[in-house]
Amino acid sequence: MKKKRGLKIAGAILLLAVLIAVYLLLKNHNAQTEQEASSQEEESVEIAAVPAEDISRLTFEISGEDVSWVQKEDGWSLESDSNFPVDQDQMDHLTDQLASVKADRTLENVENLEEYGLNIPSNVIQVEETDGSSLTITIGNQNASTGDCYIYLNDDTKTVYTVPSALQTVFSGGLYNFAEGEDYPGITSSTISRVSVEKKENSYTLQTDDSSSTGWEVTGQKGDEKEADATEAGTLQSTIAGLSFDNYYEYNCQDLSLYGLDQPQAVITVDYTEQQEAEDTDTTEDAETDDADTSGEDAGETSDDTEAETVTVDKEMKLLVGNSADDGNYYVMIDGSPEVHGISQDSLDSLLQGRAFDYWKMSVSNMSISDLDYLEVTYEDETHVLKRVVTEEPAEDADSDSEDASSDADSGEDSEEQETKTVTTYYVDDQEVESQDFTSFYSAANSMTYQERLEKNDADGDEEFVLTYYDTAGNQIRVAYIPRDENFYVAADNDGNYGLVNKMTVTDLENQFAELLETAQAEE
Repeated sequence: MKKKRGLKIAGAILLLAVLIAVYLLLKNHNAQTEQEASSQEEESVEIAAVPAEDISRLTFEISGEDVSWVQKEDGWSLESDSNFPVDQDQMDHLTDQLASVKADRTLENVENLEEYGLNIPSNVIQVEETDGSSLTITIGNQNASTGDCYIYLNDDTKTVYTVPSALQTVFSGGLYNFAEGEDYPGITSSTISRVSVEKKENSYTLQTDDSSSTGWEVTGQKGDEKEADATEAGTLQSTIAGLSFDNYYEYNCQDLSLYGLDQPQAVITVDYTEQQEAEDTDTTEDAETDDADTSGEDAGETSDDTEAETVTVDKEMKLLVGNSADDGNYYVMIDGSPEVHGISQDSLDSLLQGRAFDYWKMSVSNMSISDLDYLEVTYEDETHVLKRVVTEEPAEDADSDSEDASSDADSGEDSEEQETKTVTTYYVDDQEVESQDFTSFYSAANSMTYQERLEKNDADGDEEFVLTYYDTAGNQIRVAYIPRDENFYVAADNDGNYGLVNKMTVTDLENQFAELLETAQAEE
């Protein structure tokens, strides 16, 4: 037994020694690797340098073809199309890379360019300078480990360098990556008041409406108006505000049919507001007047704290949506603009596939209790009236009244004003009830929501539970709950809205009303 125990201890010591050796080996290897990387970084050398102002012509491949750009005093232009809207900032990015080209490694006496992808280069950059000299940079593959790319300069194919991949990246992309186009309008969701989506079928318009209990109204293709769901309206606002151009296809489109924009599949019109600086012609006069009237100040002094005033301006954006592009976008165009852009299909599909029905309100009723005059409830074939009465009554404060009377007597004046307080009283069939009992039932009734919208009433039964709301302005909302099957009731209102409501939810509401009614009757 002692011998076996000794062997186990010896084996453990040997294993520990091996682990320590492996650890030290890995540690030394990592240190060496870091040292080599640091040394390599320190040894980076500049192999080419062309200041931006010295470049007169720049040529590189775009989509397999050589494209040339020329620089003059007024900036860069596309040699083949002087009207092309060149993005000057993007051209600055290109020239920044050429201002100092540094190599991390230098491979000499190269025999096989294929090893570096330089036999069939990914791009060839040709630089012509104002003094007549030139530089050619041939770009090959990227190194799988470092991400650097292989290049050679001019005709020296025997010397290959590795340079940061940024040189390859900034010179890649399509022609319109180097174009400056219009931006998608800066629309924020809170500024949108109306969205219209015109299509061949199921067109709809969603707009704000102060008379709607939800604040929104949706109109279908046939002109049928419904109260819109506030949450769905908010989602639509966010969708519109979140759109952006994902691609740029043409700056001066003359043939809309190429993109399906001559007969667009949809036209999205957005009404919104925008803050703009106000032009105040009276500012100078006001400043002069202030200077003249202000004592202790030198004439001609102005305040640096003056903020520019802004005004709210009504704006409209009409977006034409054409065919699907191969890159996952829809071709789009802002009405009145010649530019063709792309917006992702995922961003637009909810708008294009939507219909008015999708925006119908989900709340069964939505009348604030502060607007309520009275509520009629038909339950078990009897109608009961729930009323909310608001009155102004004298404030009860004896000490305050006594002090006021004494003060008035001393001054010889009669006090005609008396403090009042607002008192809200709740009644069921003219019997006063506790506010908590009343408001608890009202809140439950007013928070009922459809579990699912219906385009028509598909219940065959009779109305079982009916709530008719009247507000202080004389408006009316009538909601009837009709048994449909063992699981659901249909809630139907006087505006033709229908939806499914869980049977247990309706039963709970009926029971809550029965308790309120019982409480009121017990007070008689």
